[in-house]
Amino acid sequence: MLKEKSKALIVGANGLIGNLLLREILNDPHYSEIEIWTRTSVGLQYLKLNEKIIDFDAIDKIHVSPVDHVFCCLGTTIKKAGTKEAFRKVDFEYVVQLAKYAELAGASKFFVVSSIGANKRSMNFYLRTKGEMEEAVKGVSIPSIYIFQPSLLFGKRKEFRFGEVISQKFMTLAGFLFIGIMKKYKGIQAKTIAYAMLKLAMNDKTEIVTLNSAKIQKIGSF
Repeated sequence: MLKEKSKALIVGANGLIGNLLLREILNDPHYSEIEIWTRTSVGLQYLKLNEKIIDFDAIDKIHVSPVDHVFCCLGTTIKKAGTKEAFRKVDFEYVVQLAKYAELAGASKFFVVSSIGANKRSMNFYLRTKGEMEEAVKGVSIPSIYIFQPSLLFGKRKEFRFGEVISQKFMTLAGFLFIGIMKKYKGIQAKTIAYAMLKLAMNDKTEIVTLNSAKIQKIGSF
């Protein structure tokens, strides 16, 4: 079980899932300290919140301090990043460096958001990068690793994504089609992923688990 006074590190707290997770953890009495790494401030002030504005290109140079749980909610798109190389830097290099930091910091659990269809052998650059990231993270010596592979995310983002809005509307109208083995492709609320992360953080299991949308939905339903 989670010890009485645990420390959490959230990276990507300005993103859709990360911000929802941060707000939940701030109100969770099991965590006495929450550290977040960001490029820009999240604009929140709590006694147990320690916000660090960092240079993500220098994660390996950050002073290592003990932490219990590390939540990696980093992620971008090739369009937003500008190039495939820039995308890979965020979704592969930063994530793997964070996992290595978590290992050095003595973390017992590492949570990372990937994508449905992630596969290191995929012909799709996005999915191949995600798959390679998952493989690298699994190779780090952390007792429990949870890889989340959600399908389309539902939730209010800070930035507008036209394609995502259209896809969300389709998912809403055609949701009844996603049954049986198709459940893992059904869209999911970002807050459900945040809830699932917190529930899994409370268990005392040592495991490496990959969760698709259907499994996340089952765990994170409230």
